[in-house]
Amino acid sequence: MLKPLLKLILALVVIAAIAFTVFWFARPADVSFEEARASVPHSESSRFAEIDGVRVHYQEKGMGTPLVLIHGFTSSTYSWKDVFEPLSRSFRVIAVDLKGFGFSGKPDGDYTRRAQAELVAHLLNHLKIEKAWLVGNSMGGEVALNVALTNPQRVAGLILIDSAGVAVQGGSSLAPAYVRIPFVGRALTALALTSDKLVREGLEKSFYDDAKVTAERVAYYHRPLKTRGGQLAALRVRTQWAQFPVEPELGKISTLTLIIWGAEDALIPLAAGRTMNSMIKDSKLVIIENCGHVPQEEMPERVLDEMTKFIEK
Repeated sequence: MLKPLLKLILALVVIAAIAFTVFWFARPADVSFEEARASVPHSESSRFAEIDGVRVHYQEKGMGTPLVLIHGFTSSTYSWKDVFEPLSRSFRVIAVDLKGFGFSGKPDGDYTRRAQAELVAHLLNHLKIEKAWLVGNSMGGEVALNVALTNPQRVAGLILIDSAGVAVQGGSSLAPAYVRIPFVGRALTALALTSDKLVREGLEKSFYDDAKVTAERVAYYHRPLKTRGGQLAALRVRTQWAQFPVEPELGKISTLTLIIWGAEDALIPLAAGRTMNSMIKDSKLVIIENCGHVPQEEMPERVLDEMTKFIEK
């Protein structure tokens, strides 16, 4: 009796593996910029460069003080669409898609914050920028902090918006718990991302005002996560999350730093912003009421005002 049962289980496992393989490879490997161009905000400012063997997408506009905008986890240059144009009237603005996100390449390899920081520094080399202001939201804030720690001479100042990098109680995650299950997590995530439900729920966690979670915004965030490369890159980031923690080194940062925080951030609570402010010597904390995890998307006018005043002062 046991042998036929084992044979049946084995047959079901093989069938499931074949079905998933067909499902996995039926989807595109990555997003195509040319196919999406019409829906990409500020696509006329888009550029591509080969950095450390990765095809990196970035948007550049304006003249003056260089200002580099670094997005958060599962985001892209889209996150800065409402502040990109106004900032370009006063600064040389460069918004970058980090390795594995947006229209940048999504190869296997190192997806730690330290590796992404090296990518940003090498993009500055490519653009012949000796020193720049770095603006980072969420994961992008931790990438900016890594640049400030490893290449302090390249950083004129920091603007950290609901930045990762400090551990506090009460935070949440965009990724479901099953993502961490070996093999099974990848399959469940791929199946879940055939619809936009997971993305919509993640954005609703990120915004205080759910009215800002529009169909257009959900579709833009969902697009790269429907591809094999986009999903694998997100999983690699999750598995390499804890490497190179910056919290023990925050006291070494001496550059001018503006910290902006949404008071109702459900992903990284305001307590993290207060801790960061206390640890970075020359820093200022600005709290935005009735705002969640992505102030540059939820309250762009306020963020623009705070950024511009701080840099110009």
